[in-house]
Amino acid sequence: MLYQNVSKYGLATHLALAAALPAALAQFVSDAALSVATLWASLFACVWMLMEPSVLSGETVSRARSRVLGGIVRDPFAWFLCVAVLFALARWLNSGVKLYFDAEKSIWQVSEPAVSFLPASSGDAALLPLALIVAGAVVVLGVKHALGKNARIWFGIACGAISATGAFAAVVCAGMEIEPFKTLAFSDVGAKFFIGAMYAMFLPISVACGVEAEDRGMTKTRLVFAWAVGGNAVGAFIFLPGFLSFIYLAVSVPIAALALVKLNKRAGAAAAARAGSMIAFGVTIAVFSSILPPYAKIQEAKMAGLDVEKVFTPALADRNGALQSISKSMWLEHPWSGVGVGAFKLQAPFFVQKEDWAVLPPEPSDGSNGYFTLIAERGICGALMCLIGLGFFLYFWISRLIGSFAWHKTQDEGRSWIWCMPTVVWAGPLVLLLVASDAWFSSGFPITALSACVVAAMSLSAASFPKVKRIDKDKEG
Repeated sequence: MLYQNVSKYGLATHLALAAALPAALAQFVSDAALSVATLWASLFACVWMLMEPSVLSGETVSRARSRVLGGIVRDPFAWFLCVAVLFALARWLNSGVKLYFDAEKSIWQVSEPAVSFLPASSGDAALLPLALIVAGAVVVLGVKHALGKNARIWFGIACGAISATGAFAAVVCAGMEIEPFKTLAFSDVGAKFFIGAMYAMFLPISVACGVEAEDRGMTKTRLVFAWAVGGNAVGAFIFLPGFLSFIYLAVSVPIAALALVKLNKRAGAAAAARAGSMIAFGVTIAVFSSILPPYAKIQEAKMAGLDVEKVFTPALADRNGALQSISKSMWLEHPWSGVGVGAFKLQAPFFVQKEDWAVLPPEPSDGSNGYFTLIAERGICGALMCLIGLGFFLYFWISRLIGSFAWHKTQDEGRSWIWCMPTVVWAGPLVLLLVASDAWFSSGFPITALSACVVAAMSLSAASFPKVKRIDKDKEG
């Protein structure tokens, strides 16, 4: 029994570590240490995926391995992910961009990388993006091909719990006024990134999976579920600007409501009450954690942040306009590969107009938002890689959506199609929309672990649709 549980949920736990560890550790370790930890977690998850995938009913372990390996080889998404990893690897290896003083001309210049026509980076700035892409590839393939139904549910809950652990630790540090957590807690809309966004993205996924776990009788996940809700909720509240924190947290409300209503229809009021009590327990933990005396000033800042007119000041608009102009100039000079990951701050002084210094920070380090930072540092090639990857995710999700709808039309169950779908299938697109909006307010998407949240959410959502050819065979849970 123990071996079966380890085999069933071990892979899901390893995949959750690869997906959520960057969000949990982002502010506690250096980018280099975080990259190494993410790569190791991805390696272990990859080995586990190939050696101990979830075994379907009537299947042997060797047959399961062949099924997973064959599915990966035949998957076009897998081949694209290999190209994306090689692209990121080339960008990391081609890291010769730096600022130097030309003694002959008596001017400062930015050097060219070793291979000028390949994507480049400065220092080790591209190591974390490389680690995140490797982790994303493993998570996508593992969730898509190697997890059973119960294991997928545990993956979603474990992602939320790992993220929540980092959130609770960060909140405690903010309450103790430890830097940089204190500064991050008071971040406004003009900040470089919001760590609270990463916590907020894992919340709807963990809520949907936690309620689904109650439906499937996974009683041992209840406290882990409550921990995930509480930690991510308080982390999103403390580390997001006021109006963004309420918007991001509000996205989880319809997910929770839909999941509880479905659970009530399927398993009865008692099961819905148990799942609802765990959500309430987590929310209570979050509220209690955020109303303690050390967080009084943070609460005041959050309430003040609800006044949109005060948040979006003319000075902020002028600053963003100047940064957008700088980003555009960089992209026009380096249209295909961009100036290089991490090289925005090196190039910015050479593109600033004299009058812009009145509204710009002393050392501009990124564009006004994630989109401008992405196009300036990674150019058309980098933007296309992101768009193609997004296209694969949307195709994966939409094709499963259409397939499940077509299958349901052939059944005579007397139930509405909407009630037959797991709630988590709707959480992924909502997370994608949240990240898209977050990328407009901050530059966090291309430079932080926020992309890992999208990968985990969309992979889990798309894989959770009932598959026609397995709907009667997959009794793995």
